[in-house]
Amino acid sequence: MASRRELGSIASGIIGSFCSRNNDVDGYWAVGKLYKHVVLLEPKVFSIDLLSQTIEPYDPCFELMVKQYFEMLQKLVAKRGLRPNWLRAVRVKIQFEVAYEHCHHHWRGALGNPCRMECIIEDDLGKRHIALSYANCYPHDPSKETRSSRVASS
Repeated sequence: MASRRELGSIASGIIGSFCSRNNDVDGYWAVGKLYKHVVLLEPKVFSIDLLSQTIEPYDPCFELMVKQYFEMLQKLVAKRGLRPNWLRAVRVKIQFEVAYEHCHHHWRGALGNPCRMECIIEDDLGKRHIALSYANCYPHDPSKETRSSRVASS
């Protein structure tokens, strides 16, 4: 029998995929491209509302990525036999240049500045199911990166 507790697993799956190097936008790591998009802002935060498929701050180059994560959410909910109306809100939030946290960020283990990613699923009863991921990254710079040869699907 389906349980709302499984929403935590869905949040974990989404954020695990989101921080993956396989999450690319136009052949480059999406997280680095998002960082470049907010690098001049304070705070350096990018938000995605998966249910409404909106992003803040907006840039059309991220629309396909948002659509793909919306579809992933739908598949994960259906696969577990959960009711779509149990989802009140589903947000992915990425904070760049956060404080270094020894237990989460690997000092000198990866290049770049610390960032924190979270997926928050709020259910119809008001409970929040949260999954976190941490990474280091630089803003996207095509002169220092190799572009993926994968073909983007629409």
